[in-house]
Amino acid sequence: MASKLSWLSTCKSNQLKALATAVGVNSSGTKPLLTSQLLEHLPKGYFNYSRNQTSFKAQYDIISIDMGIRNLAYCRLILPESKFTTKSHEQKYIGNPAITEWARIEMSKRIPKPAGEQDPRIAVKEAFDPLTYSHHAYTLVNTLLNNTPNHPTHILIERQRFRSMGGSSVQEWTLRVNMFEAMIYAVLKSFSERGDWRGSVHPVAPAKVAKFWLGEKQGAELEGTGTKSENTKGAKISVVGRWLEEKNSPFQLEGQAKEMGERYLLRRKVGKRNKSKGREGPVEIGKLDDLADCLLQGMAWIQWEKNRRLIMSSGIGALGEMGT
Repeated sequence: MASKLSWLSTCKSNQLKALATAVGVNSSGTKPLLTSQLLEHLPKGYFNYSRNQTSFKAQYDIISIDMGIRNLAYCRLILPESKFTTKSHEQKYIGNPAITEWARIEMSKRIPKPAGEQDPRIAVKEAFDPLTYSHHAYTLVNTLLNNTPNHPTHILIERQRFRSMGGSSVQEWTLRVNMFEAMIYAVLKSFSERGDWRGSVHPVAPAKVAKFWLGEKQGAELEGTGTKSENTKGAKISVVGRWLEEKNSPFQLEGQAKEMGERYLLRRKVGKRNKSKGREGPVEIGKLDDLADCLLQGMAWIQWEKNRRLIMSSGIGALGEMGT
C-alpha cells in the first residue's frame, strides 16, 4: 500500500496540507510529519461495516452529535453506497445522505425520575452531579441506538477541550460537558462489549470541521462585526442555510428533519421571537449554531471519506477534483 502512495514524497508542503485538510487529519507540521500522517490515514476507510445486505441502500446509518448539556444537538444521516462498473472492474461510490432526524436536546432539564414521582408543585432545579448525568448518558445512548429498526453503524461525537478560545482558565461548565462526554463513551462501550451494538465511535475535532467548510479564514477574519467566536458561528449557520435553500443540496431531508429544515430557515428570516404576537413563535428551535454544528460535522466526515477514496484512486490529481 505504501508503494501506491509513494507519490506523496514528491508533494510540496502546501499540497500535503491541502490533502490533510481534505481528509480530516492534522494539517500542521513538517513535510515528513504530514507525509507520515497521510500514509497512515489514507489506506483506512471508515465504511467497512456491513450488514450483508443485497441492496446498498441505507447501508450506513450515521449519528452526528454536537456535545452540550443545555444545547446538545444531533442528526441522523442515512448514507447509500452504490455500485458502478467500468471496463476494468466494479467500483463503489458514496452517494449523498438522507437526513431523517435533526434535533436539539436540553439534557439539563430532563428529570431522571418517573413522572409519577415528580410533584408538579415543586420547581425543578438543574442538577449536574455524576449520578444524574449517568442517567442522562444512558437514556440518550439507549434512545439513539433503539429508536429505529436499524442500529447506527457509526456515531460521531464532537471532541471537547478543557480550554476555550486559548484561555488559561478551565471553566466549570467545560468540566461538566467533559464529564458528560466521557459518560457517553463509557455507555457506548458497555453496549458494544455486551453485544447489544456493533457499530463504531469516532471523535471529531470541531476545529477540523470549521477549517474544512470555512477555509483558512475563521473568526475575526470572517465578515461580521462580532467577536471571533460569533463570526465563526454565524458563518457556519450560513453554510447550512445555503444548503437548505439550494436545489442541488448535498443531502435530502426526510420526515422530522424536513420539518426542522423548514423551521431553521424560517428562524433565520424572522428571528427568535414571533414579534407580531409578542411571544415565542412556532420557529423557536433553540440555538441555530448547535443544529448547524452537528450537521456540518456529519457532512464533513462523509466528505472526508469521499475525498480519501478519490485520493487513493487518482493520486495527486485528486487535488483538482475534491469537494468541500
